Amino acid sequence: MAELEQARYPAGVPCWVELSEPGDKLATAFFGDVLGWRFEDRTPEGAPKPYFVAGLPDREGDVAGLGSLLAEPVDAPVWTTYVRVDSADETAERVVSAGGSVLRGPDDVEGVARVAVCADAAGARFGLWEARGSGGAHLANMPGTWNFSNLVTSDPEAAEAFYGEVFGWKTQRVTMGGAEEATMLYLPGYGDFREKQDPGLRDRHAATGAPEGFMDAVGWLSVVPYEALAETVPQWSVEFTVSDAESVLSRVVQLGGTVVTPLADLGGLRYGAFQDPRGAAIAVNEFHRPPE
Repeated sequence: MAELEQARYPAGVPCWVELSEPGDKLATAFFGDVLGWRFEDRTPEGAPKPYFVAGLPDREGDVAGLGSLLAEPVDAPVWTTYVRVDSADETAERVVSAGGSVLRGPDDVEGVARVAVCADAAGARFGLWEARGSGGAHLANMPGTWNFSNLVTSDPEAAEAFYGEVFGWKTQRVTMGGAEEATMLYLPGYGDFREKQDPGLRDRHAATGAPEGFMDAVGWLSVVPYEALAETVPQWSVEFTVSDAESVLSRVVQLGGTVVTPLADLGGLRYGAFQDPRGAAIAVNEFHRPPE
């Protein structure tokens, strides 16, 4: 059972997301209301800051974290996407040799993982996760859970070279929703791992019109428009799937949050983004199956 937990994600695949905030106050009430999460206190023994893990009320398993596993001080709320690695120390060395930096760690979180927080060559932050008890998120790709992390950068060629060297990722242009094109980050062979874990998944993806190679996807890459360079910091954002995106954004506004990207239909998805009352950004999508 422990081996299955450790092998939940292969090396090179994002496996966990957490929202770190300044101070000790976490947005559990807001996200509990908006996304239906329940929370469990998983603060590591002796940690100076609290750490809560989100779950769904009707399912067993972890969804995301609120807090910082490394008790990292931050000036503003920020989501961190952790990528599963075989060795946090060796991968941290590759991060530096590829032109990035290690911001904190690698350090052990007892019973969880050996983790580090890094930044790529442009400054976008991400985490490394060497499983030592927890393999990462148990629940994903279902309403109320994380289903993608997206890199926003001003230099896609440099990003492709950096993440290719560190994690073995590649990029592919794919068509989404007719003429809508997007750049997919993918790990060759990941689709085979997913099909083995969930037989028939490849056929189900094909039936819903997923682009070729989608099974290998680990994220999406977006380029910052020239006119927005001064206002946009290269970053990794997170995206959660929901059953009713319109209701989620309506509730966000009622609770003091701000809709920053109104709902739009993109290739079988209704997509929107918002900030919580403290400024933490998050995107949501609602999947629509094509007509039979």
